[in-house]
Amino acid sequence: MTSLAWLMVPLAMIGVVRVCVVLVAADLYDLSLCRSRPLPYAPTVWVVIPAYNEELCVARAVQSVLDSDYGDVSVVVVDDGSVDGTLAALRRFGSRVHVVSQENTGKAAAINTGMHLVGDGLVMVLDADSTLSRTAVSKMVAHFADPMVLAAAANVKIADQRGVLGWVQRLEYAVVHRLKQGYTVFNCEYVIGGVGSMFRTSIVRACGYFDTDTMTEDIDFSMKILSVRGNFDWRIIFAADAIAYTQAVPSFKGLLRQRFRWKFGRLQAFYKHRSLFFGRSCTRLLSWVHLPYTAAGEVLVLFEPVFIYVVVTATFQTGWFTGILLLCAVYTGVALFTIIGDISEPWRAKAPLLALAPLAYPLLMVIVFVDFVAVLRSLFTVLRGYRPVGRWEHVERTLTSVPG
Repeated sequence: MTSLAWLMVPLAMIGVVRVCVVLVAADLYDLSLCRSRPLPYAPTVWVVIPAYNEELCVARAVQSVLDSDYGDVSVVVVDDGSVDGTLAALRRFGSRVHVVSQENTGKAAAINTGMHLVGDGLVMVLDADSTLSRTAVSKMVAHFADPMVLAAAANVKIADQRGVLGWVQRLEYAVVHRLKQGYTVFNCEYVIGGVGSMFRTSIVRACGYFDTDTMTEDIDFSMKILSVRGNFDWRIIFAADAIAYTQAVPSFKGLLRQRFRWKFGRLQAFYKHRSLFFGRSCTRLLSWVHLPYTAAGEVLVLFEPVFIYVVVTATFQTGWFTGILLLCAVYTGVALFTIIGDISEPWRAKAPLLALAPLAYPLLMVIVFVDFVAVLRSLFTVLRGYRPVGRWEHVERTLTSVPG
């Protein structure tokens, strides 16, 4: 017990220091965002929306793009063999939207179909269950005025969260995306997520489009860009002012299914692009620190029950409850700094999250448990020799309104 405790204390301290450093960097990101001025850069933008059985959501996604304040934007929807009313829901847009139908071949293949239909400029990928804020496209384009930027991730927020699971995901997204601002400052971002991600069409073609052999085509393609171009002369970034909205997963079963896809797909991408680890194509901060730390974190999730057991047992044996209080204080502090530092939301939207900050530790433990199950399932999947590839992994859809 004592040896385990002494092993976990330095690991926990390293984690806390890392988060604090990244949060400080996120503040520097905010300063640079406030001081930056968009250059006269106005390329053509295409928004590709892959869709499979999305009759409940796809029209809302398309409308959010058409309502954009950016003038030169076109929408391409790829219907990947839907058997519901997806096509019917798109008819009302007429010629304003280019709709393509194909046999069901998976999400990555649907994205590639759309990518082959766009011209030179910038292309955004938007999930059919998500929406864009009115200024998202124009804010995103402004980041590409820097010729070094090859790809950018949108700031994805949970909309219309309901119940405990909804608020847990809202808090999780807020913390994760705050940290992504710090990663951008250190130029060690490696994930351009699928909701509202934007790329130069030239880099999409240079990389040979999206691969279909992993469960997370977005992580795979992000790391593919780094493998092809590195990050010495080029950058992939997080655009905090480009806001997109997505739905919270409403059920625990759906959340487990979603996170398994994310975890297994990330591990697939890590193995596929393992040359990035301790390699020379990218900065040492990314190749020697951030990527290995992240990969180790995926493995250490399996030891989370041991960590909790040690903390709880030691607390009751010694009667020293300060350890648990410190854990709660650290999580509360991170949540508070994250929420207060987010300049993309008004205070009235932050108020409910600020009220939840003291409960950040037990709330985020829900995600830790889900991650533990997802990693454990990924391990069993590997041991069975089963290799899932790119496919559609739907969670429950709702008709709740999404701001945009």
